[in-house]
Amino acid sequence: MSDPYNRESELKERFNRFVADKITGNPEDYYSKLSVDDFEDLKTTLRDIHNIITYRTTIRFIEWVSEHFPYVRENYKVYLDQVLNTKPSENGYDLVVTGDINVIAEIKCNKPIMNGFKFGAQQKTGLIKDIYGLLVGKTKVKSIKPAEAFKFLVIYDFGDHTLLAAQHLIKNLSADLKDKVLLYKEESVLDLDKVYIVFIK
Repeated sequence: MSDPYNRESELKERFNRFVADKITGNPEDYYSKLSVDDFEDLKTTLRDIHNIITYRTTIRFIEWVSEHFPYVRENYKVYLDQVLNTKPSENGYDLVVTGDINVIAEIKCNKPIMNGFKFGAQQKTGLIKDIYGLLVGKTKVKSIKPAEAFKFLVIYDFGDHTLLAAQHLIKNLSADLKDKVLLYKEESVLDLDKVYIVFIK
């Protein structure tokens, strides 16, 4: 006969396994060492996880842009510093390049819901808002005109689910956007009138 379900045992096992596997490498009972106040502090700290993922993806995208545009490669530190000095709450683009070439980019780290093949309603709303922002501009951004910039919607690559979710998003865009959003391909000839979706790992 199997043991009855024990909620705390399950929570403890999952928490301890995660900490040991991902952080310490040592299997210990971390759960029992933490008070409710400690867990609340941990919860507060973990609110920054999304910002950490976005930051790392942005850095990877700067590297990607550097590989595709010599001007950015020559001025890499300028754009790295731009990202380092931008607060997560600021309402501009996640990356702005001006000079020999102009680039604007929004970075998204949306994982398709339930490990499925489409984005959730709120995720989709946010993505479409960013697409419009790339195409027509943002009221708080005066330093660059979208019509004069290459536009990228950068999505963290969670694998095939991300590709299929992006394809589903494009397929279901409104008529005014459907022909303006494309998946980036290496052979793509960039068009200033389009938003290119780039997957970054």
